[in-house]
Amino acid sequence: MLTSLLFIVTGIIGVTTAFLIFRNYTVNRMMNPYIIILILIISLRFLFSGLTYFIFDPSFKTTFSKYSNASIIVIPICYLYFKNLAENKNKIYSKDLLHFIFPITLLLVINSQDQINLGSHSLEIVLYILFFIFAITYIYLCFDVLKTKIWSRRGEIKVLQKQNKLINNWTLFLFVGLILTLIRLFISVCVEIYSNESIKGFLYQWISALIWAVILFKILISPEILFGYNLLHQKFNENKNNNLALKDIWKINSDIELKNCQHSILKEKIDLNIMVYISQIETVALQFELFRNADLSITDLSTNLKIPKSHISYLFKYHSFLSFSEFKKLIRIHDAIHLIELNFLSNNTLESLSKKVGFTSYNPFFTSFKEIAGMPPLEYYKLYKKELEA
Repeated sequence: MLTSLLFIVTGIIGVTTAFLIFRNYTVNRMMNPYIIILILIISLRFLFSGLTYFIFDPSFKTTFSKYSNASIIVIPICYLYFKNLAENKNKIYSKDLLHFIFPITLLLVINSQDQINLGSHSLEIVLYILFFIFAITYIYLCFDVLKTKIWSRRGEIKVLQKQNKLINNWTLFLFVGLILTLIRLFISVCVEIYSNESIKGFLYQWISALIWAVILFKILISPEILFGYNLLHQKFNENKNNNLALKDIWKINSDIELKNCQHSILKEKIDLNIMVYISQIETVALQFELFRNADLSITDLSTNLKIPKSHISYLFKYHSFLSFSEFKKLIRIHDAIHLIELNFLSNNTLESLSKKVGFTSYNPFFTSFKEIAGMPPLEYYKLYKKELEA
């Protein structure tokens, strides 16, 4: 009974989670339609499995037993989720259906084996061997996508590496959960074969329920996963009413290790003015105009703010997670996002947008935008228009 209750609770939590993700997955870099389908299939399977204990209608149990193996399609779904995540896609394409031909065919054969007179138990073993070959193949494909296109991502801007790290940790968590679930199934099938029982893979299913419950719990306690943390400018908006709009990039702590005597002398002069300096830099940066100069240097910023150049250099060296060049890139991309949301692209090209915000050409703008915003500028523009129409 406790196991059935675990299945039901896990199923209900999963369906609820899928609903929450569905409400905003189009603006969540970490989600796409395949994760919703994945969560629904697994959660509904646990829900109906739990209900078989409380529903005494034999036809319900027979139907569930017959179609419960339909959950094998979650294996290619996992691969398609990782693949779309790597490519920043939020659509289901017709060519993706090719991945379901084998598992659906296998399911039909499993459900029809009573009508095939080829030795029922031997046929079951052969079918499950084929299933595990199929599963291992897709596990490898998942690993290859994760390793080459997701786990290998490196951002130039230090503060933005948090975003990639979050995605890396989440995909690793889900991938490990998938492997553990398949190991449980493999052990279950081996025990049933050894015992000469009908192969269903139901043994130790509570372990899979616990694994899945942990994955769901991970999603629900992580707002960045559930609701998305794909655009850095959201952080700007969250902090715009604070003293520092860009507070995540500054190191206010004055307990730092200095490189030379000259810096020690500067420290005494600067420590009392750190907050003033940072506030002034942010004010002029978030007005964007100065940073639209492609040749902007620390000297130019110093002249504009009437702050000694040595003080600004010291600030970026010891009190910022970013170099000055990284800071310029960050501000310019934030400017580009701001212009896109002001409908700049309705009458202008992406090339003109890149030059407007201070990039000398489109290629470095494209690379920087994708790194910071998590998607190409055109894709962001389409997504923003879609949000406005919703």
